Amino acid sequence: MITWMQHNKKYLIATIWVSVIALVGAGFVGFGSVDFSGRANSVAKVGNHDISVSSYQNTYQRYFDYFNSLNNGQLTQEIADQQGLRGIVIQALTNEALLFNFADEIGFVALEEDVIDLLVNDSSFHDKNGNFNHDIYDATLKNNRLRKNEYEKSLERVAIMNKVNSIFSMLPATQIEKEVFGAALYVEDRVSIATISVKESEVTVSNDEILTYWENNKNRFLTEKEYKFESIFVPVSKEELKEEDIRTHYEETKYFYKDDDDRIFDYDTVKSKIKNDLSLKRTENDALKIYLDFKNGAIQPQKIVTIKETSSEYDTTEFQTHSVGDVLKPIKKSDGYEILKLTDISFPAPKSYDEAKDEVKKILVLTKKAQLLNSKAQERAESFEGKDIGYISQNTTSIDNLNSLEVLQLVKKVFSSNNKYGYVVFEDKAILYKITDQRLPDANAINNNKQFIEQIIEQVKTNEIKNDVIKELKNRYKITQYIQG
Repeated sequence: MITWMQHNKKYLIATIWVSVIALVGAGFVGFGSVDFSGRANSVAKVGNHDISVSSYQNTYQRYFDYFNSLNNGQLTQEIADQQGLRGIVIQALTNEALLFNFADEIGFVALEEDVIDLLVNDSSFHDKNGNFNHDIYDATLKNNRLRKNEYEKSLERVAIMNKVNSIFSMLPATQIEKEVFGAALYVEDRVSIATISVKESEVTVSNDEILTYWENNKNRFLTEKEYKFESIFVPVSKEELKEEDIRTHYEETKYFYKDDDDRIFDYDTVKSKIKNDLSLKRTENDALKIYLDFKNGAIQPQKIVTIKETSSEYDTTEFQTHSVGDVLKPIKKSDGYEILKLTDISFPAPKSYDEAKDEVKKILVLTKKAQLLNSKAQERAESFEGKDIGYISQNTTSIDNLNSLEVLQLVKKVFSSNNKYGYVVFEDKAILYKITDQRLPDANAINNNKQFIEQIIEQVKTNEIKNDVIKELKNRYKITQYIQG
């Protein structure tokens, strides 16, 4: 059995890992509205569906945040680029768009009851008794600056995709599959590891190399899209608040004042925040009046502000729906409201050599370091003597001196390779490994995880069918990608 497992685990574990990631990351790809048209607002067009810039940005951020959490907050943009995260996101969104084209083709539509079902089953809108609450729903959308019709339109896309996915989920796990996958999932390898590093002095990059790389890849180094606005700020009202008004506001909105365990804060704990929020609410009418005066040219701006596309202070996805000359509705901040009038948009353009030089150098350093680590690892892979870390399985999440992302990648490599030795290259080091023994899991490991094993098997089957359909759809629908992955 062990011999059979060793020879076949490459296929088994590869498909299992795909399924695990699919299960964990099922919520990554957003089904928000993709109604933008034209190249300026799209990263790609797939059949009759555009992939908007905002959809790409939001999805990329979710992927980045997820992998950054696995890396204990140490994931940098350079590492993400090196790992091809942009390409992964574009491919995920492309596959999603292909499936929406498929849904159009077979006539899947979202019914009103589909949207209602998604709403009433969303715990974000439930009261303390677990029932859907319209007031919580309305307040949640308002606090997140979402329009009800747009949000419910996005739920139509969720409903359609749920119907598409249901087509591929029809094959339950058989007993033999449970046994084989259970053994593959929980088999244990005894492993020795060693670490190889590269000194900074071993990696040098000349100005000529930087210049040559920049000249050959100018379109990869673009300035950031920027929006220029005229701005007016309306400070929060300083009007003295009555105790009864503060308490009433708390009772009406207390569902939004919760701790990390989803428990509502008591009144005294959040009273100061309640006061500020109530003052902001009372300032809103003043802000709306000033907004109308500003829009009609009755008052002059206070200052000029420039906001980059990636600003964390603003929701720049809203900016994409406006044209030069538009006045945006008041933006709530902690100390008042800001009113912006869009006066100019600077679209991405190739950076000059001086602007791009440091960015290019980082890429070349990372590339050379990876090449050197690969070379050193290849030389030592068969003959190294490492530290015995004992038996590991695919459930292993902790190994001394490795962070969680490194453990994840090492475990994945060990259990997806037919070789008894190998290595994994990271940004600053390479980890060599050697399998010295292997043992099957005990019965408890499988019995205690039956449901998870069945999920994995069903997900593998679903992915196999879905991937075959997507391959066919790629031949059926034209894909035009406007940015490089």
